[in-house]
Amino acid sequence: MAINYKLNGIGKLQKGLLERVSKDKIVSVVKQNTTQMQQTAMSKASSVYTKGYSTGDTKKNIGISFENSGMSGTTGMGMNYNPYTEKGTRFMAAEPLLKPTFNSQKTKFKSDLEKLLK
Repeated sequence: MAINYKLNGIGKLQKGLLERVSKDKIVSVVKQNTTQMQQTAMSKASSVYTKGYSTGDTKKNIGISFENSGMSGTTGMGMNYNPYTEKGTRFMAAEPLLKPTFNSQKTKFKSDLEKLLK
């Protein structure tokens, strides 16, 4: 079980982009934003996870992958316990790392895609 957030070219928008912009430029934007999201999450991991059980394994296991010929990028945490740290349990408060990172990156991703259309 893992926590992942994806940046996709998004259906109709993806089709419209492909009609107006070369696929290489779109793939470049997806790659750039997915990589930035991973780097931001890794840099914030040390400040989010500060309790005694923090070993650095979460930070080391923040990874990225690309699908759909580079039109989709995924940033995720690969440890089995990450859903619990990200969302919390009834006994443990949530310590979200990826969701805030995703929310800030999606604004930049949208802006970068809009720049391609101009």
